[in-house]
Amino acid sequence: MEDILSQEEVDALLKGITDGEVETEKVEEVAGVRAYDFTAQEKIVRGRMPSLDIANERLARNFRLSLSAAIRRMVEVTSVNVNITKFYDFMRGIPFPSSINIFKMEPLRGFGLLVFDAPMIFSLIEFFFGGTGKGYYKPEGREFTPIEQKIIHKVVMMFFNDMEEAWKPIYPIIPTYVRAEMNPQFVTIVTPVDVIIKVEFILEIEAKQCKVLLCIPYGTVEPIKEKLYSAFSADRDELDTKWIERLNDGLKRIPVTLTGELGRTSVNVDDVLSMKIGDVILLNSRVDDDQYITIEGVRKFTGRFGVHRGSYGIKVKRVLGVGA
Repeated sequence: MEDILSQEEVDALLKGITDGEVETEKVEEVAGVRAYDFTAQEKIVRGRMPSLDIANERLARNFRLSLSAAIRRMVEVTSVNVNITKFYDFMRGIPFPSSINIFKMEPLRGFGLLVFDAPMIFSLIEFFFGGTGKGYYKPEGREFTPIEQKIIHKVVMMFFNDMEEAWKPIYPIIPTYVRAEMNPQFVTIVTPVDVIIKVEFILEIEAKQCKVLLCIPYGTVEPIKEKLYSAFSADRDELDTKWIERLNDGLKRIPVTLTGELGRTSVNVDDVLSMKIGDVILLNSRVDDDQYITIEGVRKFTGRFGVHRGSYGIKVKRVLGVGA
């Protein structure tokens, strides 16, 4: 009991350390070495990811078109935000029941999650079977039926196809479906403290709003993080084939002037002034020589002059190279 300090002695000791009256052991600082916490992954996640933001916008646009065509309704899909959080916090915000779909992002390692909330599932099922989507459903206390799971799987695969297309300009991935769960407690793709990228989409169908959540572990995309942080241009990395076709069609319809040269010669001004009707001008080519055919003044072909179906013409015999 004598080794235990009283409260007055503890206060005096702390005051002495603060004022410098009590000497403490100094820790030698080693140059170039700093402490690193391997569990604090958020320290290495810096700033926004412009390329990922663009891919999410493309994914929202593609999924809107696919889903609208499937249910014959106008669907609005918007990418709300991208958050960096821990896996534990992400799973804690998922209600039960939900459609939690586990997938792989080949060739990247690890698994991701695609989560549809229950209100969205029941609304989509009603739209698929011709309903108005105005009914109210209480999802608590039951699991999805086999028919509902079939519809969910169809929508999930639709989302994965659009996701594959949206990621092509960044890094070609193939989202591969693994399995589905309803209870968040049965889903563990990383440890609870691991950092994940949470992407939230809002679906609006017939004035109803639903959520779609995409969970991608940061460790999965870390090998390509430089591609995600770099600002890419979709116009630069992906060719617009329809625009190219329209441009080619337009270029092909542009009128150009084609000229066949009979020959050339040089005369002085005095000869030109003295010319009269009936004079003969000698050219630098013979009748049986191949003549140049020019397009807008540029020599492009050589050919032989003649008559075709009662009209004068020139038959192309050779195509000239650039600069001929």
